[in-house]
Amino acid sequence: MKIFLMVSKTGMVKFEKSYIAVLEELKAQGAHVEATFVKTYLNKMPQLKAVKDLTNSEDTYRYVHDSAVRQAILRSDSVVVEASYPSFRLGFEAFFALSAQKPVLVLSHYHNYAHLIDQPHFFGAKYTSFTLPDEIEKFLRHIKQYKLRNRFNMFISNNQRLHIEKTAVRYNVSKSDYVRKLIEKDMSPLREP
Repeated sequence: MKIFLMVSKTGMVKFEKSYIAVLEELKAQGAHVEATFVKTYLNKMPQLKAVKDLTNSEDTYRYVHDSAVRQAILRSDSVVVEASYPSFRLGFEAFFALSAQKPVLVLSHYHNYAHLIDQPHFFGAKYTSFTLPDEIEKFLRHIKQYKLRNRFNMFISNNQRLHIEKTAVRYNVSKSDYVRKLIEKDMSPLREP
């Protein structure tokens, strides 16, 4: 599951420990995470890899950062926003994710934004270090259900069915999970044509 984690750059001084805690909890629960504050999403855009400080380079790299964030949102299964330090950019990026039909979880130490915004894919939680694992677990569980919302039936041969059954048993996964893993592997950008 691919999660894009967004945080306020201005809030780094006060909330860096919270940002790291959210990132680590997402990873601990099995998510593959790209995050704005560790800049992994920039690796997909060569013109941004070399930039050390986007704020001081805004004129030179106008809109390139925005484009990188949008692409990261579109690549992800969902978006998590740590909004204890709110910002205009975070709100815009969350809205973009919602427009792209991505589930969005907004976490904050001070507010539950889900009480303010009525959108079907919008979730919010006021959290503490104690409640963070539960909030993330609830959201990840929703994403798994949301992600598998399309049913697909097909006919296969007896040999193919037997292969799927044996392999699923060998890897201790369901037959559906095995087929989904094959499809995901084939879709992987690391795969050569």
